[in-house]
This record gives sequence, C-alpha cells and structure tokens, in this order.
Amino acid sequence: MATTFPVGVAIFPPTTQKVLASIKRAEQAGIPMAWVPSWPVGPDGMSIATAAAAQTSSIGLGTGISITYPCHPLTRANEAMVMAELAPQRFRLGVGASHQPAIEGQYGIKFEKPLAHMREYITVLRGLLWEGHIDFEGDYYRVHADFSPMMTPPPRFPIMMATLRQNMLRLAGEISDGAMLIWSPLSYVRSIALPALEEGARLANRSRPPLIVSAPIVLTTDFGVVRQVAHAAFSVYKSFPTYKKLFQEAGYPLAADGELTDELIHELFLYGDEDTIRQRLYAMHAAGVDEVMTALSPLANSEHEERTILEILASI
Repeated sequence: MATTFPVGVAIFPPTTQKVLASIKRAEQAGIPMAWVPSWPVGPDGMSIATAAAAQTSSIGLGTGISITYPCHPLTRANEAMVMAELAPQRFRLGVGASHQPAIEGQYGIKFEKPLAHMREYITVLRGLLWEGHIDFEGDYYRVHADFSPMMTPPPRFPIMMATLRQNMLRLAGEISDGAMLIWSPLSYVRSIALPALEEGARLANRSRPPLIVSAPIVLTTDFGVVRQVAHAAFSVYKSFPTYKKLFQEAGYPLAADGELTDELIHELFLYGDEDTIRQRLYAMHAAGVDEVMTALSPLANSEHEERTILEILASI
C-alpha cells in the first residue's frame, strides 16, 4: 500500500470570495492544508488566510508566500497574532523575498542582499512568535519589542521560507521550519534542493526541515491543453532570471525564446487521468519531497474538475 504524506492545495487570488469558497470546499473534501499566495500587486494572502480562519475549523492555513521587503517583520508578527486566536495550531507563516524586478520595479525598494535580509527577517519573527520578545540590532532591522504581556505562551507558528537557489535553500535548512519550492523538476529536488537543506541543517546542528514542492495539476490527457496552461502560468515568472538558472541546473533549460520546453512542462505539471495524477504525486514523495502544494488549473467544467482533483488529493 502506498505511503500517506501531506498534500495541500494553493488557491490563488483574485477574487477573495472565490478563494474563501475554495478553501471551504477543500476543508469539506478532507484536504489537510490550504495555502494562499500573494502577488507583488493584488489581494493580500495573509488577509485572505485570516478571513478563512474565521470561516473554517479544521483545515490548515498558510501564506505561500507573504513578501518580506515591503512589510516590516514586526508588522507581520502583529498580523500573525490575530491568527493565534482564530486558528491556533492551524497556521503556517510562509515568507519570501520575491524577486528583484518585482521589488525594485514595482515597489521601488532596493533588493539588497536577500540572504542577509531574510536571515534578519526570520530572526525577528522567531523572537516574537516563538519567544515572545526580541532585542535585535542588525544591518536591516533594529527591533525591540515584547509580546509576552499580551500572549503567553507565544503561538510558535511554523515559519516557512520560499526558496529557489542553493544559498536560500541552505539558509532555510539552517533557520526555517520548512522550505517551499515552486517550478522545480524532481532532478533539482534530488541533486540540489535536498542536499542544500541538509547542509544548512548540519551547520545549525538540527534536523532537516521539511521540503514542500509545488505541483500544478491539469485534469486532461491532452498535452496540447497542458502546454497552453503551462505557458500562461509561466508568463508571470518569465521575467525573473532566477528560474532560468534553476531550470538550467535541473537539466531542463528554457527554449531559445525563454519559454518552457515540452519536456520541462511534462516534468513540472501533473496531468492525465486520475490514476496517473495520483501516481505522479507518489513519485514526488519517493523522490524526497516531504509535502506537496498542488495548484488546480480547472478547464472546461471547473466545478467538476475541482471536485475530482480534491478527491484525488484526499485519497493520498
């Protein structure tokens, strides 16, 4: 019998009401975890997850991801305190630096030394959310705050890190409660992501945190349809050079025009009939993925496809 492992679902805004309704349907289907991403410009995932906390009772909720540069870590910790009351033991705080074109081009904020920035950001979050207080003087943040009078004991939410390249994966292994990795072929998981996480964990003399890998799902056997979905999805990320480097290192370089090749699409997207998708999910786990964050791409009959995919995920 196949081994059971966690499989959640990422639900992208807009709209807020659509995401909330999808999270409630996922909870009814028995899905253990729902992640709400945030775009650099658009509805805030943390706010939507907080609204979902008030409308659900059992499903885990996570931000996947909350972008760090525009939001001070003390502000983010203040927001997380609301989740401590609404969804105790159900919330995971996913944070990430995003990408230079988004942070500098859209926010007008310097995207400087993301590794050092992320280390300080999580240090502040860890102090506040795990210890209840922080006295920290760094290069980017100088924070002196005490949650202890308001919240005892501290909520100790897991702090998850968005990762792509080796250095950030190594840092996640050292300081985070889990690494989140998107657009990643299994060759990259095996040869780069897991070794880097292990190395970071060894540096900190701790166990390797779990690796959570994204998996877009398209319920069709028509690869032409999958190709269209994949190109549309990747158009948002095409301008970020980090992915080009990731795919190159994974052994699946982008095409000359910067698009995903068919071979890469097959590696990244789970498609086919129900049994094929289920087996692809088990193959991810066998490759070392600790948890899968699926993303649904409904086609013609969105309600039927969502229900079918949720049934597949609940059966894992």
